[in-house]
Amino acid sequence: MASVYRALDTALGRTVAVKLFRADGSASEPERQSGEIALLASLNHFALVTLFDAGTALVDGVPRTFIVMELVDGPDLRTRIEGGPLPSLDVAVMGADLAEALHYVHEQGIIHRDVKPANVLLAPSGFPGRNMHAKLADFGIARLLDETRLTATGSLLGTASYLSPEQALGGVIGAPTDVYSLGLVLLECLTGVRAYPGTAVESAMARLQRQPEIPSKLGRDWTTVLRAMTARDFADRPTAADAAGLLRALATGSSNLDAPTMLLPAEAPTATVLLPAAAPDPTLLLPAAAGADAPTELLKTDAPASTPAASIRASISPRKPSRPANPSRPVRRRVLLMVASGLTLIAVAVAALLLLNPAEAPTAVPPSYPAVDGTLGTHLQELQESVNP
Repeated sequence: MASVYRALDTALGRTVAVKLFRADGSASEPERQSGEIALLASLNHFALVTLFDAGTALVDGVPRTFIVMELVDGPDLRTRIEGGPLPSLDVAVMGADLAEALHYVHEQGIIHRDVKPANVLLAPSGFPGRNMHAKLADFGIARLLDETRLTATGSLLGTASYLSPEQALGGVIGAPTDVYSLGLVLLECLTGVRAYPGTAVESAMARLQRQPEIPSKLGRDWTTVLRAMTARDFADRPTAADAAGLLRALATGSSNLDAPTMLLPAEAPTATVLLPAAAPDPTLLLPAAAGADAPTELLKTDAPASTPAASIRASISPRKPSRPANPSRPVRRRVLLMVASGLTLIAVAVAALLLLNPAEAPTAVPPSYPAVDGTLGTHLQELQESVNP
């Protein structure tokens, strides 16, 4: 239907690709050519070949339609597959780009209808880690969703090996048609063989009898994606946008697509859990009665152990007396107890000395104590007399 040439744009000094349509006596050919030009002129996407110009020129006295496009300086995907299967990561990246391009095309109301390896051009990629950049070309048989078919009743347009079941049956086509064909293309990229080989009739009929064989060695993720894209039922396939998301997930951050990747959080110490502070039993702190070194005795009150948190502060605060009391009495009592404790220690020490040295007891000089007036002096005098009768 057309031949593509490498050419030089003399006006801009750039290398371009020129697609020259053959002279054809078919009445529908001029309409198809003008339709392709109009479609290309309306599209602009990084994964689509860009249209620069179009027109008609006389070639050997015969009017020929031509279009001028960007030159993709690389092989087509069919040539690349002939060299063997492609790396999984490259296929995932390429598939995501092509699916995004199809989504863009579908949003414009256009169906490509001929997605196949020969219509995918591979340009060198200047991005680190990417070997190639794919571009979808040849909208020669693409059509708008709402336009009248240019094909005769019962005839087929497309390449038999990549037809969808609805195309093979001559039924209604739509955006899922392109998704199915792209799924077969990606499967061939991964395996190096066509899913439905044979003659055009054999290939077209085979997809009506069986699902494409997807090797288990491709891994669960690839099997899931390809199985969905090549579902026989038109309605069971993902949209091009959904397919792009699935393929992008395979390509992003993964160097091994044969096994599902599980992202685990970095190992970290056990998180600290803050528990409510246990309410201590309400206690009464009694003044020391056995010397500075004696342990403080904590006496529990009759309150339950599970004191509410709100009452903890009240339980450890000084209690207010229930009736008025003489404020000087606790102080005086504390002083007396401290003095008594000190004198008791002295008495114990003296008694120990007397027991250890009985012979020297008669000659021991009684200790003298300072005179103290009042009740305290009386207690000191009684203590002295009890030690030295």
